Amino acid sequence: MHALVPAPSGISASLATVRGRIPIAVTMAAVVSITGTLHAGANATTPTTAASPTTEAATTPPVERRPGPSGSVMLVETDHALPLVHVVIAVRSGSAWDPRKKDGLTNLMGQVARHGAAGRTRDDIDRSIDALGATLDVRTDPDSLRIEGHVLARVLDDYLRIVADILLRPDFSSEEFARTRREVLAEIDELRNDDHALGERFFLRNLYNDHPYGHSPEGDRASLERIRREDLPAHHRRHVVGSNVIFAATGDVRADDFTNTVRRLFAALPKDAGPGPNPLAVREPVPPKGWRIQIVDKPDRQQAQVLFGQFGVRATDPDYIPLLVAISSFGGYGMKATLMDEVRTKRGLAYGAYMTLAETLARGPLNGWFFTENDKTVSTLKLVLKLCVGLMEKSLDDDQLAFAKDFLAGSQASVMDEPAHRLQARVTGEIVGLSAEFVDQLPNRIRAVTAAEVKEAIVRHIHAHDLAITVVATAATLRPRLIEAKVQSSAIDVVPYESY
Repeated sequence: MHALVPAPSGISASLATVRGRIPIAVTMAAVVSITGTLHAGANATTPTTAASPTTEAATTPPVERRPGPSGSVMLVETDHALPLVHVVIAVRSGSAWDPRKKDGLTNLMGQVARHGAAGRTRDDIDRSIDALGATLDVRTDPDSLRIEGHVLARVLDDYLRIVADILLRPDFSSEEFARTRREVLAEIDELRNDDHALGERFFLRNLYNDHPYGHSPEGDRASLERIRREDLPAHHRRHVVGSNVIFAATGDVRADDFTNTVRRLFAALPKDAGPGPNPLAVREPVPPKGWRIQIVDKPDRQQAQVLFGQFGVRATDPDYIPLLVAISSFGGYGMKATLMDEVRTKRGLAYGAYMTLAETLARGPLNGWFFTENDKTVSTLKLVLKLCVGLMEKSLDDDQLAFAKDFLAGSQASVMDEPAHRLQARVTGEIVGLSAEFVDQLPNRIRAVTAAEVKEAIVRHIHAHDLAITVVATAATLRPRLIEAKVQSSAIDVVPYESY
């Protein structure tokens, strides 16, 4: 769930090692998506160059899609504006492929590989990266594991040699395994100090239950303690194989040069076929029924973080872009968006209120959130739920539709001016099954959406009477107020904030 727009002020990210995408969440901070309905080109085996885009994206450099080593794919975009290259190497298996009761295995595998490969210790690797003036991070989301960073063009070959060791020759030493696991556990503990990030973890589990998208990429204490060192090389052998890997770069690099370097340095990539999507992840999750409120009980809270939502649609669903337009109008970051206008501007009930739609291989979350003072939580929640029902029943009027399309198309074009964002978008598109040119065509596709398409998408996919609701608050304060507001006590679940 690689978001393309940074969260607004006050919206925090989850673990930096897991959700620092651009930077995220998980997942939860996307207003503009890179996914949609184009299918052609995702499985091509010959080099292709994206068609020249129009309007806002007219100056975007073309992207070339080429075959890589051992059945892998390469995406290269040349832009000589700066002597810098952004690199993403993605494995098409994310946390949705974590084995049952071993949540966090994919992320842990990537982190341990980053910290020791081909006989180099983590200090050796860090010093080498620093000496190149480069960055190198590992990120995990439900659909992918990504090694990413940027480097000066003149030392790109040296940088890719280090990356090749991490991807192909990880040591997975007992010492580094134990150290990295302790660090991830410490980061999970630290996350509990961030109420919004804490809410994200609980909300996704509340919404998805045992579906893989409901499992946090970083795992939890119980699952991480079940993982053994030997699980890492076994997981690596299954997933780090040719057809499961994407090599992508944008910046001051020619496609031919990048292609030759990758084919030479990554020639040892196994030629085995990748496992494909996890059948458990692409199955239809069980939707919530009614409005059931989960209170994540945390002591001494002066405000509440409220998350609510349902399942969205697959990134390749024909309704994705019409639904994205609807959600942008309803819960986007602009002050004219319905949630922000009604909740903050007109009534001053909350500091902010938003709703987003994830771009994912399977059905990602369509979720909203707001944060407010304790004494305003119940009244704000009632208003937000009423507004959600209004969206479901009334769709958008002509003015709302026109504004949403202009705002969303303009935002997309602006964000895609940043090469690193554009590269992440292209990689995500490749993973979820879209064409190489989709990113360039998206603003025009947004502008082409009709009122009828938006209304039909809302009718098919918005289920405002059936939402998962998670609130990070002090239960002793919030629960009596919910009951006073006629919420049945049987519809309220209280869970300790340290339980997950």
